[in-house]
Amino acid sequence: MKSFSEKIHLNIDPPTEENASGDRERILQALESLGYGSVRISLPALRQIYPLCRHCEWDFTVTLIHEGERNLITCIEPGDTTGQHYGLAVDYGSTTIVMQLINVNTGEICSEAKAMNGQIKFGDDILTRIIHGKDNPAGLAELTQATLETFSGLIHELTEKTGIPASKCPMMIISGNTTMIHFLLGLDPWTVFSSPYEPVALDPGYFSGSELGLDFSGMVYIVPAIANYLGGDITSGLLTTDFYKKDGLSVFFDIGTNGEMVMGNQDFLIAGAGAAGPALEGGISKYGMRATDGAIDSVQISGPLLTYTTINDKKPVGICGSGIIDLIAQMRLNGWINVSGILDPDASDRIIFLPQEEEYVAVYATGKESATGEDLYFSQTDITQYLDTKAAAHTMVDCLLESAGVSADDLTGFYTAGAFGTYANLESAITVGIFPDLPRDRFHCLQNSSLAGARQLLLNRDRMEDILYFQQTVYCVQFASMPDFLIKMQASKFIPHTDMNLYPTVAEKLEQQLAKSKSINPKTEKAK
Repeated sequence: MKSFSEKIHLNIDPPTEENASGDRERILQALESLGYGSVRISLPALRQIYPLCRHCEWDFTVTLIHEGERNLITCIEPGDTTGQHYGLAVDYGSTTIVMQLINVNTGEICSEAKAMNGQIKFGDDILTRIIHGKDNPAGLAELTQATLETFSGLIHELTEKTGIPASKCPMMIISGNTTMIHFLLGLDPWTVFSSPYEPVALDPGYFSGSELGLDFSGMVYIVPAIANYLGGDITSGLLTTDFYKKDGLSVFFDIGTNGEMVMGNQDFLIAGAGAAGPALEGGISKYGMRATDGAIDSVQISGPLLTYTTINDKKPVGICGSGIIDLIAQMRLNGWINVSGILDPDASDRIIFLPQEEEYVAVYATGKESATGEDLYFSQTDITQYLDTKAAAHTMVDCLLESAGVSADDLTGFYTAGAFGTYANLESAITVGIFPDLPRDRFHCLQNSSLAGARQLLLNRDRMEDILYFQQTVYCVQFASMPDFLIKMQASKFIPHTDMNLYPTVAEKLEQQLAKSKSINPKTEKAK
């Protein structure tokens, strides 16, 4: 494998009075004879040479980091240690950080650790954190330190799990959005969110673990961003697909609180990004929550009856993003809400009017069922807010298609990533109108594509050529500047859309449900 790091076993002749060139120079000459040019030795590695090389009788292994056209020796070990070669791949998310320990020789994932991003104590949303550090060096330092503490905890956990000293790995690849990378490096990310929206760095490059403040002896490479809002996590995600090498037209959609999209084929790549809102990840509603124990993660409705599942089968304490989208989709298909998302109290006794809320709500878990002993519900206001969010997601897809002069029917592949894209029920996402109504075999869920891309890059530095291609090729569009953006948004605030011709399978399901309802109650004359 052409990995970023390489271990090379050397057995060279000891120095003599006749050949008393420097130890450094003799090591570099040995590497040059093997075809390794432009090699330099880091100061920590230089300090290892004596007396190590003499004690092991010049039988040793050097660790080489490939930095583009240059190569850096970061470590020297006695004997042949080429069989013990490991690296770290990191998905540096705003909510969760995931780290994998990889056997670089085989590509095997030895272990994985994940933890909540320590920055959360300074704000659940990214903008709150940015404001915490804006023009405030002490606040920015707190965000950076919280990040480093989370990284250090994961490194320690991987060491404990495997017995392999993860802090001694020669290479770590980090994939994250532009703002997260700014926090890691101690850069003020306010420029990301303020005109002219120019980050301090899109392609920060290589750093030693020590200069970042990590207890990590190797080198760290930051996956470059393509553009301001198309960060390294999107770059990594694209590496896990191959549609940019093919004829067919495909979309990569990383959707969460924000949505980032890239569409194209071997001839062109066009991209855009925008705020979707917290609803898709459960961040609305009185009882909305992240996907943790006790969160309702799926909902099924049959007529007036509702059932659900929870994470780890715990008593429900709220509902997460995947549960919300199921709830909305199922309520629409079963007539609990109409095309505008308005609740129908005649459809189920779970739809009740709450005087304290001054509106109707749909109770998805009663007080007898919930862990808190109180009814858990989704209100009419929650539904409206959710439709605003889903309209933003749908409009992103619509605008990108329009920018390229194509329609959804022209798509041969639709790649979904991000927490929502990973865990949401595909049929529910189509029923609500977030994703286009395509043949289901055209959809591909990439799970954690940010992490997968970082791992691929760790194992194959030739993928840097793909990244360079993205940087030179991707054309970014501004959705909000499109003349009919607001019109598209308004049309998308219905379930699934004002134009049902765009959603033939959903229309068919609604007709089937209406027919079923009429067979049970012949007096039914309208769709709920």
